[in-house]
Amino acid sequence: MPPEISAAFSDRIWEELCAALERREESAAVLLAGVANTGDRLIFTINRAVWVPDGHYVERTHNRLKIASRGWMPALKAAAAEGLHPIFFHTHPGGNASPSALDDDVDCALAQPFRIRAGVDTYASIILGGEPEAPSFSGRAYRGVDAVPIHHARIVGRQLRLVHNTAHVGAEASTEIHDRQVLAFGQAGQDILANLKIGVIGAGGTGSAVIEQLTRLGVRRLVVIDDDFLASSNVSRVYGSSIGQAREAKVQIAAHNVERIGLGTELNAIEGRVTRKAPLEKLRDCDVIFGCTDDHAGRINLSRLCFQYLIPLIDLGVVIDSDGSNIRSITGRITYVAPGEPCLVCRGTVDVGVARDESLDPQERTRLAEEGYARGLEEPDPSVIAYTTLVAASGVADLLERQFGFGSPHISGEMVLRIADRKVKGRSGSPQDGHFCGNAATWGLGDQTPFLGQAVWPE
Repeated sequence: MPPEISAAFSDRIWEELCAALERREESAAVLLAGVANTGDRLIFTINRAVWVPDGHYVERTHNRLKIASRGWMPALKAAAAEGLHPIFFHTHPGGNASPSALDDDVDCALAQPFRIRAGVDTYASIILGGEPEAPSFSGRAYRGVDAVPIHHARIVGRQLRLVHNTAHVGAEASTEIHDRQVLAFGQAGQDILANLKIGVIGAGGTGSAVIEQLTRLGVRRLVVIDDDFLASSNVSRVYGSSIGQAREAKVQIAAHNVERIGLGTELNAIEGRVTRKAPLEKLRDCDVIFGCTDDHAGRINLSRLCFQYLIPLIDLGVVIDSDGSNIRSITGRITYVAPGEPCLVCRGTVDVGVARDESLDPQERTRLAEEGYARGLEEPDPSVIAYTTLVAASGVADLLERQFGFGSPHISGEMVLRIADRKVKGRSGSPQDGHFCGNAATWGLGDQTPFLGQAVWPE
């Protein structure tokens, strides 16, 4: 069975492509893309567009293009030099994005030179049609002679959008089960939720509440990563758990709970940490990731993954300040990380020094802590189900607002809940000079060696 294929764009690149629809003649470019290939899913992560210069069109009308080879050959040379994948792109201004018979001929003619010149085994093409403010999308990929549709385009920026291929219908959600949600989002919106693949890092108090809500919303595919086991003290805040499950892996508890709910959600349970390479690689084909973990090293890795694979990250945190009998403050945080927003390091959410200490071998960390060169293991923090659930619900609501576009168009990248004071504050931020989150040239590079630029990974 061929893999499901999709494409991911930063909203900066997507808007650049949509702007070409303002011109009444067709326009063409070669998109240079990274690739995330997990076997059952293949995602083209678009790094940039190399436009065909005006002087290299042999013929150019509202419904026809003919391009001299010098118009696209430099882009193939760049793709080969940088290890990126070329994708032929053109517009159907004012028309449908579905490929025409002429487009079939163009794909047939370009497939071989694109494969040979760039050293790739797959030829792909993408079309945008319609108007700049409401484009339609189609795409297809050829490994042999048969075309496989590019299922959807994921556009990542301040908002998250999924635009489905005009010629391909994804999974359809049940109207009966989700009838109240359909009244809010429409059937098309419910179908989008059904087609999302979402990663959740951490299956404890906050993560289990996120998993519960995503499942009941109708998300069909979840990847859950956690290496911890349920303690009896966790039962008071972990959804789906019971006293009888103490010492069971939290990811397995999450999997059993999702199966019990019975809405058809598939949960890939991974016992591990995102400070390790293998679990982190399982997230490359997700459409969204929720960070529900306290460790700083893992959050840095998730931030890098977010920009390299164009996957938005919604990172959640709850801090209760208490003297053991009196609560002084309760603070919840929902941070959205995506191209155009600063990463968790630049926001000051994670501490690079703490991340370094967390990456040490436990025995080495203990020894260095005793000598004063590293931080020791911290005591557990207070945690209450009412507040972890509130922050989880706020994070899921943030996803829905960004996906469906209701509310303010100027939604902030971070929301702070001062729960005890009943106040909500939005916070903006900007990347540090020279940091990867502010360098668009590094976005969408996809699978690279070494993975995420890190040559050595903890065992």
